[in-house]
Formats: sequence, structure tokens, C-alpha cells
Amino acid sequence: MILAYEKKKKEGTLPRKLASYTTANLKAECLNVFHNRYSEKDSETFKSLFGERDSGEEYVKRIKAEGPDKFKPLDNFLKGKVGTPKEITIELLAWFIDFEPRPYKSGDIYVLVKSEWESANTQTIQTPLPVPVSEPAPVSIQPENPQGETQPKESELLSVLPIDAQISNIGYLGIPVKFYKGIIAFFAAVIIMVGSYFIYDKPQCMYWDGEQYQSIDCDQKVDGATIVALDTFRLAHLKRIKNIALITRNDIGKIHYSKINGKVEFYTTGGENPADSRKRLLPMSEHMYVEYVEPAKSKIP
Repeated sequence: MILAYEKKKKEGTLPRKLASYTTANLKAECLNVFHNRYSEKDSETFKSLFGERDSGEEYVKRIKAEGPDKFKPLDNFLKGKVGTPKEITIELLAWFIDFEPRPYKSGDIYVLVKSEWESANTQTIQTPLPVPVSEPAPVSIQPENPQGETQPKESELLSVLPIDAQISNIGYLGIPVKFYKGIIAFFAAVIIMVGSYFIYDKPQCMYWDGEQYQSIDCDQKVDGATIVALDTFRLAHLKRIKNIALITRNDIGKIHYSKINGKVEFYTTGGENPADSRKRLLPMSEHMYVEYVEPAKSKIP
């Protein structure tokens, strides 16, 4: 999980408030993400954090009423102050970065990735030992007990070390043998992630599916869609807001809108209109809020 977060942070696809986090930023980003892509599968996470609510509007009110300290556990985890976070903290981070699968289930990839990251960050690397010019040939030690019986073999990893390294339990480059398994697991995870990045991160273009941008190989075609050059920021952040009743007065000037042939649609950020490249998305004004958003709120039972 934390490796997925760091990868998105390195690629620059994280929202600014999540990349440079404080408890206040995490609270603000929680509201932003809730507006854009709250779904029923995340309901248990929100029930655990804020108690059960009857509607999305009630959750928004509850999040706003909470102090920033509600997000302190996640803040501590991202800063490396917590080695083993609670499950709800992992679920909240997964929701923030849109990590799948969700919701969390014991034994899935959350635990595997987290444990590999912990092992990599808790290893103690000692100062490298000088390598002799003439190093003894690797041997396997099988001492006999007083009755003349042969002891069980050591692990294959230990059997190929020099005699002095086996006796001191220090491996090559001064790394204790007991850390070898953790190091191997860490590098295996890195190789898998790097391989996945190069295998699956091929798209150089994207297209608008009516709700958000989707990445695609530039030589592919999608019926009725215009293929454009990949823009990682718009790919990650530009989405059409389907439930405008969740928009609040605090979003005035932040949320953007388009009005084509009398039809008004709201979007999470500005720039070129994805539905008509000749037009631009405009910041939502007080007038637009009163004219279009408040009537939608009045329809909520």
C-alpha cells in the first residue's frame, strides 16, 4: 500500500494536498475525494470513521465538523512514525489513492505490500567488512556431535559463505545472515513492481469516456471518442461530477462548469472542455451555485 502511494507521489499523480500532507490537508482532500468518487463499496470505511449516516450530504457535514486530528493516524503512517497501522488507516489511504481491491480483506495484497515495505525499512545494514585478497573457497560445514552423528545441514545460503563469515553469522558485505530473507523479499517486490510498470504503463494517449479520461495506446481506436495526447494531471484529476447535490458553497471558485446548448455540467477542475475542445471549463460562480446547485439540493428527501 505505502509503495503504491510512493509510486503515485513520484509520478506526480497525487493531489497536491495528499503529496504535501498535514492533518488539515488530509481533511480537505477527504472532502474533495468524497465529492468526486464516493461509492457504496467505501461505505463501511466511512461508517467506521464517522459513524453511520443517512446520505452523502450528512457524511459531508460530519467530515467538515471533525477536527484535523481525526486524520492524525494516517498522517503518522505516511510520515513513517507508525510501523503497523490499524486496518481503518490502511482502508482510508486506499480510498484516498483509489487503490484496488477495496474494501480491505485480511490476507489480500494490502498486507503483503505493507509487510515487504516494513521489512525493507527495519533492516540494519552494518559497515562492509574488507574482502581479503585471497578468499577461502566456499565450503559446507557439517560438525559431528560427541556420539559421531552428523548434524543436520545448514541452509543453502549459509553453506556457500566463507568459514569466518559462517562462524560470526555475518554474510557478504557485512550484512547479518538473519536479514537475508527480508532483503530477498524486498528486492523481489521491487522487481515485480518495476516489471509491472514497464509492462502495463505503456499508454501515451487518452480519451474522454463521458465521465473521466481513460488512458489508451495511441494506435488504438474507440468508437465516438477523440484520442488525445496523455496529460497525467487531467487523467488523474478531471472528472465530471455526477451528483451535483454534493457541491457546497465552499466549492465556489474551485469547481468548474460547462454550459452547452443550455445543459450545465460540473467538473472537478478547469481547462479545456473535454466534450468540446473549442470551449473552456469556467469556475463556478455564486450565481451558478444558486441557479443550478441549490435546486438539486432541495430535491434531496
